[in-house]
Amino acid sequence: MNLSQENINSFLSKYINFVNELSKEYNYTDNIRHLLYLIIPAFIVKYGSSYENSILECFRKVKIYISDTKDKVVTASFNRTLNRNSSGYYTEKFVVINNYSDSSLPDLIDNIVHEFNHAINSLNNEIYYDDNTVMVRTGLSTLNYDRKTLNFIGKSDTVSLEEILNTIQTEEVINIINSFGKYSIENLEFSNMLYALKSEINGEKFESLAYSYQKYICKELLNNKTFTPTVNNLRFKGFVTDIPHLFDDVIGVSGSYKKLNKLLTEIHTLILKYNDQKLFKNRTLNKIKEKTYDVDKLIKDYDSKCIYK
Repeated sequence: MNLSQENINSFLSKYINFVNELSKEYNYTDNIRHLLYLIIPAFIVKYGSSYENSILECFRKVKIYISDTKDKVVTASFNRTLNRNSSGYYTEKFVVINNYSDSSLPDLIDNIVHEFNHAINSLNNEIYYDDNTVMVRTGLSTLNYDRKTLNFIGKSDTVSLEEILNTIQTEEVINIINSFGKYSIENLEFSNMLYALKSEINGEKFESLAYSYQKYICKELLNNKTFTPTVNNLRFKGFVTDIPHLFDDVIGVSGSYKKLNKLLTEIHTLILKYNDQKLFKNRTLNKIKEKTYDVDKLIKDYDSKCIYK
């Protein structure tokens, strides 16, 4: 999308008006309203004006709630309630922010962008099912429910890879927000919020701390010019069931994509265990190293066999 000083204010004005109407409907605080001034135009720039209606509809349907829950750090979650009616299955969607009053501006915007990016990448083909299970898609991953009772069964192993890709896209959106600073913005509330954000971010480029180790060990795969564009495109359009075959076909071994996701899930679980552990930390660290080696070996195999990388 080509933005210039000549068209930036008319571009932003459209979404500022949208946010004002939305904030009035949902009774959002001024702080949330001002954050959305920055966030929504950045999403339009990232995904393109052809997806404008879908993105705006996502913000209409996914309400932000502020929780009284206090955590050590600001946290947020994209939540859905699965329901059934005579026409089939549908979800009610919302984002919850915890520790809102004590959070820094970068942490707050990081969490809101992160959760809405999950939501945007779950718009198409959100729900699918087989004879026994209803699957509700969150990007690459699914929440699985018993089809008869709608009781929650569990998550798919693709959660970690979804979080890694989502974190990188979150960084991209926030860096688009930062890029608005090169323009002269007429709306004072927008300018003040942008200035406040930029003054709290160290350097020109924002980097999220979320899933930093997983991003590091998957760096070669994420830089692969076949994998990342293909997976992100299929994820956005909702054709995630095609991804395992495409990954396995490159390596030439069935189950390779499943193995990668299982290893990433195990590493994430071990990292959480390591952080909480007081005894036998080296034993857990060695397990992390072993599984990291297996991930690296699998990624190098994929990368070496890609024609376009």
